[in-house]
Amino acid sequence: MSKCRFKNKKSPNIPFYNWICQEGTNAFGGVAIIIHNSLKTKTIVQAPNFILIELTVLSETILIGAIYVPPGSSVPFNLLETHVSKNFYIFGDYNAKHSQWRCNTNNSSGNELKSWLDEKGYQLIAPIKPTSKRSDAVIDFGITNDATRWRSETIIEGTSDHYPVYFEAPFSVSEKGYFKKTNWNIYHFFLQNICEYLNVVVYNLDAEDFFYLFALLLSSLSDRVSEFLPVTKYRSPWPPYLVTLAKKQNKLRKKYRKTRVLKDLEEYIHWKKVYAYDRCLYQQKQTENRLAWIAQGNNIWKLVHPIFHPYSPALSGLTTNEGIIKNPQTIVDTLADHHEKHFETPTHDSGTLAHVEAIEAYTNISYLPNIPLEQISIEDVHSALKRTQNKKSTDCDGISALHLKQMPEEFIKIITIGFNKMAETGSYLKRSKHAKVICISKEGMYPTLNKLRPISLISNIGKLFEKIIHKRILKWCKEKGIYVDEQSGFTPERRLQTRILTLVEDLRLTVAACNRPALVIFVDFLSAFDRIWHLMLIRNLIKLDCPLPIIRWIFSWLQERSMSIHYGNTVSRCGCFHVGSFIPKVNNNISNMCIAQG
Repeated sequence: MSKCRFKNKKSPNIPFYNWICQEGTNAFGGVAIIIHNSLKTKTIVQAPNFILIELTVLSETILIGAIYVPPGSSVPFNLLETHVSKNFYIFGDYNAKHSQWRCNTNNSSGNELKSWLDEKGYQLIAPIKPTSKRSDAVIDFGITNDATRWRSETIIEGTSDHYPVYFEAPFSVSEKGYFKKTNWNIYHFFLQNICEYLNVVVYNLDAEDFFYLFALLLSSLSDRVSEFLPVTKYRSPWPPYLVTLAKKQNKLRKKYRKTRVLKDLEEYIHWKKVYAYDRCLYQQKQTENRLAWIAQGNNIWKLVHPIFHPYSPALSGLTTNEGIIKNPQTIVDTLADHHEKHFETPTHDSGTLAHVEAIEAYTNISYLPNIPLEQISIEDVHSALKRTQNKKSTDCDGISALHLKQMPEEFIKIITIGFNKMAETGSYLKRSKHAKVICISKEGMYPTLNKLRPISLISNIGKLFEKIIHKRILKWCKEKGIYVDEQSGFTPERRLQTRILTLVEDLRLTVAACNRPALVIFVDFLSAFDRIWHLMLIRNLIKLDCPLPIIRWIFSWLQERSMSIHYGNTVSRCGCFHVGSFIPKVNNNISNMCIAQG
């Protein structure tokens, strides 16, 4: 805490926490650090407007500091360089402005601090949004020798002239692990009590505003009914009775080794055989249950899933021609430049008839107004929600699919009303057109740009609406015979693994029957779905006689799609893409048509 106007004897009493306070050089100065009494700390330096403490984190120590630099004063670099041989993190109000940390103007303190950071190679832990209410400037931040995986966020609350800043460290100060536990019973109970109120609100607001507020409600409610608890015990891989037998066997073995009495030996051997027999029975039962589970449906593919999805190491940086990049902001800016170029507007050939037809068809569709879609029933929403997996990854609104799955049944009617408002206008949620992109490494901690797997997280409410439209497209494909027998991807009840097994069997029969070699050609189109041209996609849908309301909805759905790269707490600029689409299931099916027809 910086700009604290109280002394040690006047500091507020907070149970289980201790204060370390230091007065400042003016009436607005002073700093303080609040420490839980379970942590092992030691004060290293105390000076006006500056505190530096040593905190023990597991088996090593780090330095945590608080600082306040009055306006017009120079940054005390002599204090910042105290004990820099250790990992240090110094937070506070620096009153230093520079464009490097998103300030509109630079001042002398900012220029000095920027030069010092470049000279020493230190890094900033700075939020994206302004921290000062008096100006659009970020002047509250942290300085460290390593900002990897740190997160910071400006909290738009409070009555001070500065906004509070939340910092999240990548390490734990306790040997115990912590996990987030959400009380879904309270979550469900609260939603049930406000169901009638939301049923009125959904009629009085348009779909865009309602679902935006609804997502905020679910996210806030989930945080409010959650708590972080320490891990006190771990689940044993064996059932309790086997654990008891193992303990008894070990106890008798120790007893015999100590006494060397024949009776103790016989007792130990007896219980050892009992334990071995019961363990074999348990393992046999487990194996039989597993084999029975594998024989059911498509569970065999769940068993071999890890084979097709190898382990991906955590992304710690990027390898470029200039070397390894570790700065989070540079990483997201580099990735944004790469993806923006990858999804740039393609050039067409006016001499190619198919290109001319695609431009004409796209232009004609753009002149049409939005066409109402067929009304959505409660059964449609219920079926789409039932098919949704219980994933915990959050979208840009802060909610996950699990939040939707835990809602009371009465909320399906409310969602249906909102979806029908969109269906009546043939529109789509604008917020669902933005993708939160997380990049996963395919090769090592410092991969190159072409060795990344972008994972796109879009609005879960929007995805629910997409599933309903997707089901209608599948029904149309089946009725019109759009599918070909050889297609396995993005097709219900067909898998790529099945196609591979079929191919291997065809090869075996060919070679065995004719006793001659067979030639197989494998073709992999680079970024096939990423490079789908929207104009050609619309043209092919028209040629396939797709219903006009769906074509117009797909046209609107493809417009103004954007993305931002997220790496920890660092977010890139918002970029647009004009070909392909990030992840949405609807586009994968119609993209297959484009490839087949194009």
